[in-house]
This record gives sequence, C-alpha cells and structure tokens, in this order.
Amino acid sequence: MATRTNEIKVRLNDDELSNLMNQVLRSGLSREKFLRLVLNGNQIKELPPIAYYDLIKELNANGNNLNQLTKLAYILGIDETRLNEVLSIHERILLKLDKQIRGNC
Repeated sequence: MATRTNEIKVRLNDDELSNLMNQVLRSGLSREKFLRLVLNGNQIKELPPIAYYDLIKELNANGNNLNQLTKLAYILGIDETRLNEVLSIHERILLKLDKQIRGNC
C-alpha cells in the first residue's frame, strides 16, 4: 500500500519548469523525489560525471594490485615500514582525489 496518498498540483511558468527539470536531470533523481528532498531541507548534489565511475573502477583495480604486491612483499621479506608508508601515501592520494572530484561530499 502506498504511504504517500496526498497529491498537490503546482503551476509553473516555462522558465520555472525548465529550471526545475535541469536541476532534476543534474541530480539523477526523479522529479518527485527531488521535490520531497528539497522540501525536507536536504541539499541536492549533482551526479558526478560518468568518467568518475570509470576512474573509481581503475583506482580500485590499482588498489587490488597493490594488495597483491603487499602480500608478496610480506612473503619475500621486504621492509614493512617502507611498504606501509607507500600504502599510506597511496590511500591519502585516493581520498584527496575522491574529495576533489565529488566536491567535498
């Protein structure tokens, strides 16, 4: 059973409707969900570009490769301190990159 049974009709001029639809498209939400979130005081953020998801996939693959190299380093007895430093630097770079791309989400 639907929990939202109340309906309202709002009239907008062409500019207002165009503005609303542009914001809805940039958010990736349905118009109804967008309006409910705005009415509840939420700040709506734009979806990241498609290239962002490709970049995340590449970075995750890079992380998997680093993890495999880390396991190999432990087996071969490579300096753990230096290895941990490199992994820490890598993680900080990824977090900084993610923050810059998302716009401080």
